[in-house]
Amino acid sequence: MDDTSPLDGKRCLVTGGAGFLGRHLVTALRAKGCPVHVLDIAPAPQTQEGVRWFQGDVRNYADVLAACQGVDTVFHTAAVIEALTYARRSVTKTIQSINIGGTQNVIRAAHRNGVRRLVHTSSIVASFCMDAAGSDESAPYSTSRDLYTSTKIAGERAVLAANGKQGLLTCAIRPGGIYGPGERFTYGRLVRALKMGVPLVIFGDGSARLDYVYIDNLVDAELRAAERLIEGSQVCGQAYFLTDESPINAGQFSIELAKNMGIKTRLVRVPHPVARAMGLACERVYQVFGTPKPLFTIANVDLCDIDHYFSIDKAKEHLGYAPLVDTEEGLRRTAVEAREYYDSL
Repeated sequence: MDDTSPLDGKRCLVTGGAGFLGRHLVTALRAKGCPVHVLDIAPAPQTQEGVRWFQGDVRNYADVLAACQGVDTVFHTAAVIEALTYARRSVTKTIQSINIGGTQNVIRAAHRNGVRRLVHTSSIVASFCMDAAGSDESAPYSTSRDLYTSTKIAGERAVLAANGKQGLLTCAIRPGGIYGPGERFTYGRLVRALKMGVPLVIFGDGSARLDYVYIDNLVDAELRAAERLIEGSQVCGQAYFLTDESPINAGQFSIELAKNMGIKTRLVRVPHPVARAMGLACERVYQVFGTPKPLFTIANVDLCDIDHYFSIDKAKEHLGYAPLVDTEEGLRRTAVEAREYYDSL
């Protein structure tokens, strides 16, 4: 029995379509002949054939409802990455309203419009646990209290709980650190720092490993997941870790990127207890005074200095997934564009 339902030609919605993952999903869906709706707070960058842009906010149910009309499949990528553990109430409410409230609006609008499939982009931090390194999706949800982890868990729970209700089939993808040419949030910031001559700061002793996923691998998995969201499929209501399957220390990842860019860097290693104390102090100051925004947080330090990698056997078995690009090649491709960006600054 064929356990897939091709997306080809089906109308799809990508929330957060102006973001790094969102842009690549839109391109991949158009290549399949899919008319695409995009919902994003950013204005449409340019007119794209087959793409209808809805400038709106996932926090506004009416905006989401309008973007969902006539849609077969939703790819929900819109989210805010904010890893503060200690934050002002206003900041906490804003992050919760986007990552949790926005996801709930997507589910409600999907039900209202008769959407068939919903693929939710969660995060590998959903199971960030001290003793879960190398584990699979059976690992418990993380107990970390930082805003990103806690809100992504809540959003994932809501999506999986919605599976099978009012004809909607759902699943969640938990990507590792997303990278690739043109990524600006994390690695763009690194490139700008390198241009300024700022040394690479490495937390801990460099032994902890973290999962990463190249953008082409992630897009492939998202499409595979959507095609397998059919009645009776084992994918329905499930979450999947998604990586390059080659965990590497976060500091080493940055070192390799700079090396591939042909840039010599200075390294500063900060012991875990010192870095964590600094992160805590920065968060507390920001919580009280509202400025300056911390350059790194407690959660950032822990993520870089605690083994945080998982098995992708479930994605291989259920989605037929295998990394299209390995980390070595992914870094090489990323570095080519990153060097061009570096030279343009």
